[in-house]
Amino acid sequence: MSGPIDDYVATLHRELDFDPALARRLASEVEDHLRDAAEADPAWPSPEAERRAVERFGLSREIAAQFAVDAVDRQARRTWVTLAVTVVVTFVAMRLRVIWLDDDVLAPLTNIAPLIDRYAFIAALTVGVIAWFAFRRSLAALAICLGGLVASIGAGIVRADLFASGAPVHVLLSAAGEIALIGVLSFHVIGLGRRLRHTALLRRVGQ
Repeated sequence: MSGPIDDYVATLHRELDFDPALARRLASEVEDHLRDAAEADPAWPSPEAERRAVERFGLSREIAAQFAVDAVDRQARRTWVTLAVTVVVTFVAMRLRVIWLDDDVLAPLTNIAPLIDRYAFIAALTVGVIAWFAFRRSLAALAICLGGLVASIGAGIVRADLFASGAPVHVLLSAAGEIALIGVLSFHVIGLGRRLRHTALLRRVGQ
């Protein structure tokens, strides 16, 4: 039969299930701490000793909320690093496409793809720089950057007609790198959104 410590650890693990690695690590550390505290109780071994150890440690939801904030910070850092790498790779890929394209191959000025390619990238870069200094935890800012980069990369691929123009290997590889990084960045943005939602829920319910 499970005791107070087992129930507490299971609840804590459930509160943090949005981050499995964090949930496993914290549950293990908390369980070790609680069992040490219970064994130091004069009434050990008994459910009362476990219960007192749990009561001294604090509510599981409050502990989960504290560590959820740390999880948000770590995820935000990973997302920003991925965004920075994606911006650099996208800029390099844009330059490679422009160098490779001849004047005769360049899309006419009436074509909207070059405009999207350029200004969507500029918009993503501008929003990213501003958000880095003022809104580092802003999911909306990161989503805007992601959308701008997706639009820029898509327009750049269409503009260069990479799938039909026989582009050189280095141009194709740079485009593939852009697409791969967009996938990784999307994964991190979604992960940050999940952690922000769960953290807000833990705080709201715990109040």
